[in-house]
Amino acid sequence: SAALPNFRLSQDLLSKGNRVEFMTLFKALLSTGFSPGVQVSLDTIAETRKVSRLLANANKAVAAHLGRGGNFAEVVITRLSFDPEEIGAAFEAAPLPGESGFRSGDTPLCIGTSVAVLGTSRTREDGWPMPLRVHFAWQRGSLLVNARDDDLPSEAMERPQDPLGWWQEDDSKTFTLDVMSLSSALTFNYRGVAMQTKAAWQQASSGIFAMTRGKAAARDALTNGILCIMCVRDGAPEHSTYLAKTLHLDTPQR
Repeated sequence: SAALPNFRLSQDLLSKGNRVEFMTLFKALLSTGFSPGVQVSLDTIAETRKVSRLLANANKAVAAHLGRGGNFAEVVITRLSFDPEEIGAAFEAAPLPGESGFRSGDTPLCIGTSVAVLGTSRTREDGWPMPLRVHFAWQRGSLLVNARDDDLPSEAMERPQDPLGWWQEDDSKTFTLDVMSLSSALTFNYRGVAMQTKAAWQQASSGIFAMTRGKAAARDALTNGILCIMCVRDGAPEHSTYLAKTLHLDTPQR
């Protein structure tokens, strides 16, 4: 469809039995941002219903944030994939509170995709905007995130210093991340995750990762790439509400 160039729509969605409902879901799919090269296939009305609902919720979060005086908020559909050689880091036992091993630089880190968002947090010396990039990794069963407005590669970022805190430079900025997977192979849903620019990797603690269809299926999904809806906003999370939103999951039925 010319109106939805990044969606691959099944003809069945426009059949007599689905057409009316599809047209009610159509609006939420419009004007969606995509990472380069990412497309979403919608084969059933159930899939379309889920994507439309998640996008509508993300766009409501954007509208609410801007309505409260926020300067920046963006929704993008992206694909996250992780290094297959180190993917075991996603399934290792999470550290216990106060366990010193979490700080160890010897603990394997599984680097994943970095996602650019159109909003910018600073301007380079040559006058061109420097896009904010959100980086992802796994360590000891925990998802790590990092927001950068420079060219530092994921591999060169400081390892986590404290699972409950971070260090940052004086001119760092705060962003809030929501990321929800569309994969049926796993539950990957993190909301209200605080990120600092110019900081170490930070543990994404407000969310859930569950191997809905087993470890092998989750491993394949993470290494081949999972489609995700990502929302990034400037400022710190709304702590009174984001935990409740985190627990409002679209868990696949078995």
